[in-house]
Amino acid sequence: MKMQFLTDRAGTLRITVYSDNTALVPTSATVTIYKNDGSELQASATAIVNATTGEMTYALTTTHTADTGLNFKATWAYVVSGTTYYENQLFDVVKSILSIPITDIDLFNELDSLRKVAKQENGTATSGSTTTLLDTSKRKEDDNFWKGGTLTILSGTNSGQSRPITAFVQSTSTVTVSPAFGSSIDATSVYQIVRSFTNKIIQSFEKIEDALYNAGKRQDLILESSQLKYPLIFLTIHFIALDLSDEKDDKWDRLAQEYWKKYTDSYTSLRLEYDTDESGNIEGGEEQGAQPFELTIGRQ
Repeated sequence: MKMQFLTDRAGTLRITVYSDNTALVPTSATVTIYKNDGSELQASATAIVNATTGEMTYALTTTHTADTGLNFKATWAYVVSGTTYYENQLFDVVKSILSIPITDIDLFNELDSLRKVAKQENGTATSGSTTTLLDTSKRKEDDNFWKGGTLTILSGTNSGQSRPITAFVQSTSTVTVSPAFGSSIDATSVYQIVRSFTNKIIQSFEKIEDALYNAGKRQDLILESSQLKYPLIFLTIHFIALDLSDEKDDKWDRLAQEYWKKYTDSYTSLRLEYDTDESGNIEGGEEQGAQPFELTIGRQ
């Protein structure tokens, strides 16, 4: 999704450019900002470059976000090995920014059987700290494979404590958690690690965001993230069930169809409200029913 900024609020434009799957680290960068009608909003200005990650940033002020609209453009000019390159970035200025309102717990509360199919492993730590657990004999998954999941200590040091996983590094077999455990993890710590459905939640959220965007007038939409809780739960379970289904009409295929219907019913019951006349009030002509994106469900 494009970056979004609230109208009349400051924010930060961010971009990282990659080549051959590696982030480029420019020696310098500038940015020019244009309104969606093509007029210049900000003349070329110096951007900040992170010398480690290569991320380029520029601080937007309330002057840049005074008007709502879609497809404002930032043109970045950056220098790598003495050569200047250019990258265009689109962004929106809107009246409401949506965030993901659910976690794995919401999915489990809706469909308890998901607890049993969530990827999980047991093991014994080789070492650790209050914020890390290392298991050099077993943890060889890809970087951040376990990010967003849960680490629970079953016995030994910190027995009974659970923590959200914030990172996983394959090369060192290190699981990082936050907040910290009460004591440092050690070789007595027997653990269970459970992978999150975070990626499916994000995928489903982006689908709903796209549907709202395609409905038009996204810049004027007034909507709270909490209003998307149940449509997002149902759509996420739909996609998880599709992945778990082995053949047409098996348990998971039927659940995928059931939760697609739950999603469409809950999403179409939303009333989308728009403040198109800048009055601060929603008039009758500024409401419309939500329409879900089209999707073929089940296995064909």
